[in-house]
Amino acid sequence: MGALAYSQRWAAFFKKYDHWRYFFAEWNKLLYLKSYRRHHHSGAIEKSLHHAVRWLIHSISTGSDRGSGTYYHNSGWTSSYPETTGYIVPTLLRYAQNEEGPWAKNAVSAALEAGKWLLETQHTDGGWPGGYVHQKRDSVVFNTGQILRGMRALYLFTGEEVYKESAHRAIVWVWNQLDTEGKFSSNDFMGAVRVYGTYVVAPILEWSQHFEADKDAWEAKARLHLDWVLTQQQDNFWLANCDNTEHKNHKPIIHTIAYTLDGLFDAGSLLQDEKYKNAAIGGAEMLAQKFLERGLLHGRYDKRWHGSEAFIPTGGAQLSILWHKIARADTKAYWAEEARGSMNVLLSVIATSGARTAPDVGGALQGSFPMWGRYESFGLPNWATKYMVDSLMNELNWSNEH
Repeated sequence: MGALAYSQRWAAFFKKYDHWRYFFAEWNKLLYLKSYRRHHHSGAIEKSLHHAVRWLIHSISTGSDRGSGTYYHNSGWTSSYPETTGYIVPTLLRYAQNEEGPWAKNAVSAALEAGKWLLETQHTDGGWPGGYVHQKRDSVVFNTGQILRGMRALYLFTGEEVYKESAHRAIVWVWNQLDTEGKFSSNDFMGAVRVYGTYVVAPILEWSQHFEADKDAWEAKARLHLDWVLTQQQDNFWLANCDNTEHKNHKPIIHTIAYTLDGLFDAGSLLQDEKYKNAAIGGAEMLAQKFLERGLLHGRYDKRWHGSEAFIPTGGAQLSILWHKIARADTKAYWAEEARGSMNVLLSVIATSGARTAPDVGGALQGSFPMWGRYESFGLPNWATKYMVDSLMNELNWSNEH
């Protein structure tokens, strides 16, 4: 985002009286963050979970279709975002596994409606569009990969073949974008080659269990991509070509770093290959140590792991999910357990401590902390709340993981 657009968001934000209250509440969180975290308890975390799920359901029901959008304080709701709607679906279905959840039935209804909408938005080539639906973009590899997560959750929940058939068409299209070097060199975001394709490979490997005839070929293609990604990782576990911009690719955001590391870990687990898992663990531990030392992460990290810009809660939630997986796989990874617990308290504090109570804003996790940070400034991106819900469910042992 350029300086002009950023200043315009500031100006638009202060046009509403409520936003002044949000602004001062945000400063209060910054000033007394240590105290908020120290007095936060498991009951408050569970409350955060339910409020966040309610907001995700609201994000689906409030629009003109059955997808989920993002809310910006300065401009209101966007149109629906197919990619993030896709991976919100398994979050809602997992929440609903525990019938004690006050929003369990609503979560199932919202997930099923979103699933039908996603089937309608799939392109004839098998992929799903990038961006928000009003932008009418072509199919994009990364976005398609995330919707595969929702298709699988819906297939497992309903047993309906339509989701399996849809997924197969999408996977065939995705693999057609992979070149001989293992890069997704066509039809990916911005037309750029990036390492977070690992987060596309992982759900395909999960789907391969349902397509025996394709399993070996898909695993070979997955390894081809994963091996290329490892060529982009330095000895200190930092990853090149990891940002979702061109001009800041030398210091990627923790959101896309977490995508890449999580994809490596899951793919390594599914392939039973330690080299991919170890590549993920190295980067995850580096960020965990920085978080435990400082109590907060920066939003971006360069090749020497020097941080800059405001904390991006989305990435924090994603890393917490990865730390949880690592701690479960290795009981001696005490750093992962400690970092996960501390991060979940922080996320819960950020989402619930303050003046935001209205349905459009209450319970959601913001794009940056403070909210005027450069990433999704003054926004409540639905993917941030999705990952916080996933992480809080891990913290509370809410239900089985998908």
